[in-house]
Amino acid sequence: MACKIGVVLAALAGLFGSTTHAQHKEEATIRLTVSVFNDAEVPHSVLQVAKARAETVLDAAGIALTWLDCGTPGNWVQNIGCRDIAFPSHLSVRLAHNGRFRTGDVFGESYLDEKGVGDYASVYVEPLAASKALDVVDEGDLLGYIVVHELGHLLLGLGSHSADGLMRGKWDFAALQRAARGTLIFSPGEAERMRARYLAACAKQKATEPRTAVGD
Repeated sequence: MACKIGVVLAALAGLFGSTTHAQHKEEATIRLTVSVFNDAEVPHSVLQVAKARAETVLDAAGIALTWLDCGTPGNWVQNIGCRDIAFPSHLSVRLAHNGRFRTGDVFGESYLDEKGVGDYASVYVEPLAASKALDVVDEGDLLGYIVVHELGHLLLGLGSHSADGLMRGKWDFAALQRAARGTLIFSPGEAERMRARYLAACAKQKATEPRTAVGD
């Protein structure tokens, strides 16, 4: 899938505590497609909340999300491009029951090669559903945040855990409270890094594309 970039007014800068200068700056909006394979058969109502939360968090980072609901085992959706996975513009998330040899506090993981490039992540629904975090955060919202956290690893590359916020390795009570309030987001630096890495990958792809010869 070709990289897609739009242009919008950065009116969301207030979410990052930016100055009024940023409110008048035009920035490219990254267009990201995510194929979601619902192996665990998460209910549609929960998926809709997760989708809305993921869209909101990514939008605040200047990334426009297109969520492809690719169905469940035996009922996979065809002909909407679910299998057209290609870093950085089209990533994949599989909602699995659980991961092999995973502890109960591991809700997901992303898969990167030695260069930090990857287009596939898994989210584990059973430990999520049994987590005490649901005492603080709605199930759909928590699922959406976990999906975005794993997408953050794919978009940021290696070493992308942070000491605080959305990309923290393990969320504490304060982070869950922020999630419940809808204020758990990427830091300005993380948003900038994701966008820069996306654009660099797109430029590299474009540079390696064969050029069509023009005849006389």
